Amino acid sequence: MSKRKQSTIAALLEDKPKRGRPPRAVSRKNVYVALAESQKEEILLMAANFPRGLYRSDIPDMAVNLLATRLDVLRQSVADRNRDIPEGVTDLDSLYLLWDVPLPSYKEEAKWTSIRLSPQQAVQLGRAHGALNALFGANRSAVFSLSFALLQQFLSIDLAGKQYTSLSEVDDWVTRIYL
Repeated sequence: MSKRKQSTIAALLEDKPKRGRPPRAVSRKNVYVALAESQKEEILLMAANFPRGLYRSDIPDMAVNLLATRLDVLRQSVADRNRDIPEGVTDLDSLYLLWDVPLPSYKEEAKWTSIRLSPQQAVQLGRAHGALNALFGANRSAVFSLSFALLQQFLSIDLAGKQYTSLSEVDDWVTRIYL
């Protein structure tokens, strides 16, 4: 058997840099949510203030991880009862008030956009959406808006002045504070 000789064109194409997004260790999933223009601008502003090592594409992962952690803390607080949330929380706005997050403005029109989530965060968003949809009838966009509002609060209060350079460090801070 003779070895097949590699063609010159194949060798040239092998070294050619790929166009588009750089590959990640774990591919991300597209999730469609409706966001207001002010939320999109806030994402860009937030990403501009990130230290080296964090990117705009990490914002949805951080937001969803924070929401999942906060919902787990809520479940743990009522673990001895047959409920997932405390009795006084009757709608999604009650969660905003419980967590001292400013209520969303429903005046601005939201437009559909896609966010890219890591597989674990996509599962966490699905679980949070399932729970809050069953309890309050909240859609996925409202659940993501809640998680984004929590992230804004977290970055301005809990991570203000802290040194963080990666998504895993931010996740460690979340775990250290809330769990």
